[in-house]
Amino acid sequence: MTKSDIDSLIELKIIDIGAEGKAIGKIDEDFVIFVDNGVPGDVVKARIKKVKINYAEAKCEEILTNSIHRIEPRCEYFGVCNGCRTQNIDYNYQLELKRNTVKNAFSRIGGFKDIDIPPVIGSESIFYYRNKLEFSFSANRWLTSDDMDKEIADKKFALGYHIPNFIDKVLDVHNCYLQSETSVKIVNLTRDFFKQRNESIYSTKTHSGYLRFLVIRQSPITKEILVNLITSEDRQEFIKEFGEYLKVNIPEITTFINSISAKKSQIAVGDYSNTIFGNGYITEYLDKYNFKITPQTFFQTNTLQSKILFDKLIEISSFNKNNNVLDLYCGCGAISLYISQFVNKVTAVELIQESINSAKENAENNKVTNCEFIVYDVKDYLNNLVLNDDKHFDTIILDPPRSGIHPKAAEYLLELGPPKIIYVSCNPTTQARDIKLLSEKYIIKSIQPVDMFPQTLHIENIVVLIPTEVGIS
Repeated sequence: MTKSDIDSLIELKIIDIGAEGKAIGKIDEDFVIFVDNGVPGDVVKARIKKVKINYAEAKCEEILTNSIHRIEPRCEYFGVCNGCRTQNIDYNYQLELKRNTVKNAFSRIGGFKDIDIPPVIGSESIFYYRNKLEFSFSANRWLTSDDMDKEIADKKFALGYHIPNFIDKVLDVHNCYLQSETSVKIVNLTRDFFKQRNESIYSTKTHSGYLRFLVIRQSPITKEILVNLITSEDRQEFIKEFGEYLKVNIPEITTFINSISAKKSQIAVGDYSNTIFGNGYITEYLDKYNFKITPQTFFQTNTLQSKILFDKLIEISSFNKNNNVLDLYCGCGAISLYISQFVNKVTAVELIQESINSAKENAENNKVTNCEFIVYDVKDYLNNLVLNDDKHFDTIILDPPRSGIHPKAAEYLLELGPPKIIYVSCNPTTQARDIKLLSEKYIIKSIQPVDMFPQTLHIENIVVLIPTEVGIS
């Protein structure tokens, strides 16, 4: 295929979905065509939009034959919003696709051949499962194809989700199945309140305007709801008026916070915060452990499925009461506290001071005394262990961000040579890359994917590593 084929139509059978959500078809063994909105098993008519050396990109013009796995998406914004990209796929098949995602990452990136990936542990709730959602304000509303046919009076006001590849354009969302019906009500009331008052929206071009983000955190266990409105200015009398409006219309909200951010970058983090009503946090539970969740607390997005993830981690890790565990990238201490009752001691390391403060407070609130929390760069902490020849940890747990671990961290882990490494990741690609580095001295003892993010291609994966000589003996 060459550039002369651009804008031509081809008939194509969809055979897979890539990690980024694009459907995959082939016109020969080595040439891949990525298509939007395809489901494996579909036969589609697609228009070529871009041609590269070994792949092309195309737009689906017509579905000639529906896949047996294709279903009607529930959300009206499907295909425009970037959130639930597999909502048109039967959930059981979503799990199989995620299993293949892990298998492909470990075989292609990690170089692990004939690796046995067990079935993905699915989520009981496939809608309304997130405990946190972040919405953006924008004066540049994205108009859907339906909007194009209407007279839209409020093109300069949107509250919703960013459109992929368009930094300042936001889809105005009036319904969403990710968190709860109450959170949808909060979004719509917030939009109405500020539109009626002709309130300004922050612009990244002029660095002026008031409204920036709306963040909603909600516990499925305690039912507590935290609303955080992020603005560019501290206007307390005005924000109290909005607080009263929320309290009257949605009494389920337990705390309302106004965070003020003068940052030029568009991140939903305030420089400081004012608690307008409530105590400024909500309480979340994992089994018997409670966690204080503030606006910036990192916590697993799917609370109910997190318990299943942690229970599985304990099951396949075979902890005992003599174990000393090092928990790296510990966040607010969720894994540390959860495993504390099964081990002798947990030493937990995290770079962000706020997370460590939260972890210490969570340990104190839960009367857990065998966890120590340390602020340190993980790579440097491991280096210090190597320099001091400190090898007293029986198990090292890794739960890094999507980018994975630093290559130097892998190098230090190999020098330390702990009897067991447990690697938890939400990105099988970087996880496989890192485990490939560790495979110099370690083999995979067990692996278990867990679905934390239904209707997406994201997947959480637990891998237990043991020294090569142990596995052979």
